[in-house]
Amino acid sequence: MESGGLGVKTVEETWGLLDAAVAPLAPEAVGLSGAGGRILRSEVRADSDQPPFARSAMDGYLVRAGETAEVLRLAGEVVPGEAAKMPGPGSALRVFTGSAVPDEGAVVVMQEDVDREEGQVRLRAMVGREHIRARGSQARRGDLLVDAGTRLAPGAIAVLAAAGAARPMVSPVIRAAHVATGRELVECDTVPGEGEIRDSNSPMISALLGEAGADAVWHRRVDEDPAALASAIAAALGARPHLLLISGGASVGDHDHTGGVLRESGFDLLVRGVATRPGKPLIVARRDQLLAFGMPGNPLSHFVSFHLFVRRAIDRLSGAAPRPLVRLPVEDAAAIRANPRESWWPCRFVRADAGLRVAPLPWRDSSDITALARVEGLLRVPPDGIGPSGAAEVLATGVWDR
Repeated sequence: MESGGLGVKTVEETWGLLDAAVAPLAPEAVGLSGAGGRILRSEVRADSDQPPFARSAMDGYLVRAGETAEVLRLAGEVVPGEAAKMPGPGSALRVFTGSAVPDEGAVVVMQEDVDREEGQVRLRAMVGREHIRARGSQARRGDLLVDAGTRLAPGAIAVLAAAGAARPMVSPVIRAAHVATGRELVECDTVPGEGEIRDSNSPMISALLGEAGADAVWHRRVDEDPAALASAIAAALGARPHLLLISGGASVGDHDHTGGVLRESGFDLLVRGVATRPGKPLIVARRDQLLAFGMPGNPLSHFVSFHLFVRRAIDRLSGAAPRPLVRLPVEDAAAIRANPRESWWPCRFVRADAGLRVAPLPWRDSSDITALARVEGLLRVPPDGIGPSGAAEVLATGVWDR
């Protein structure tokens, strides 16, 4: 059954509907080898002081603080993994980076400041600088190390390992099924015949899902026949996806069947078009907890729709905060064409002496795939254009997610 009020929505209205319709999935405990890229769902605090003991910051020699003798007897060594030792008066211990040392009363002299002779060491520099990493100098037991909602990059994985969080509670991997529609589509390794084009949306969707931390678990390409689409949707449901993405057929033409087939497949339609350019033909539908997106077939529209809406749903399912909009100065704002609809203009980031800026990329229409080769963000252009401040909101994409 089609929900009421399915007129064209604004971007904010669509975001609001998605936020209301999508709840975070239940977290799961996984080993650190499988936690990379997942969203941490429970904060991690230090289970001990970091470092947990005073340790040498370099290779050198451990001597008592205030030692006055210039020549010291070499009384042994302390290697990493051994308990801390205190040298006696007039003596020194060889230490190595990471070796445990006493909390107080000793210093480490760099090996570059020592002449080593048979059974003794001669200090060439005054003993004063400790070269010791104090216990708890990085974090104290109970300190917050990684907050809930953090996407676990390799550095965060290392922090969790150091804290003993060997099986953190993280978001499950979001499972997505994808159907590409269009009898004109052929594989990308095929030479297209008359009237055919290579399928660029399917590889792009797979890459976008992976970049967002989701997994493309099922894919099929069909023509515009409603029965073929209905069969593909039924098969996709067998893969138990959290998201169903359908490329093409989202508009209102004679061969655009996505909305009708979704209704006949038991989905309620929540959105039937968004007032944005490119990407106006968008369908959002729901069946129980499964969310479906009917996305415009033109590749630039496809890219914009994914980042504005599908990525938001993935973040919501994962328990992550949606990507923020950042206001930045715009280079060559005069190159942006005005349009009655809000535009999301492909752009790239430029580092300048005055700071980070964005530069709009040229594009002819929503089928112009060439703009995607260098896109790093989407520049939000209101119907009345970039204001006199010369700045606008930007949604970062890909590696510019900062």
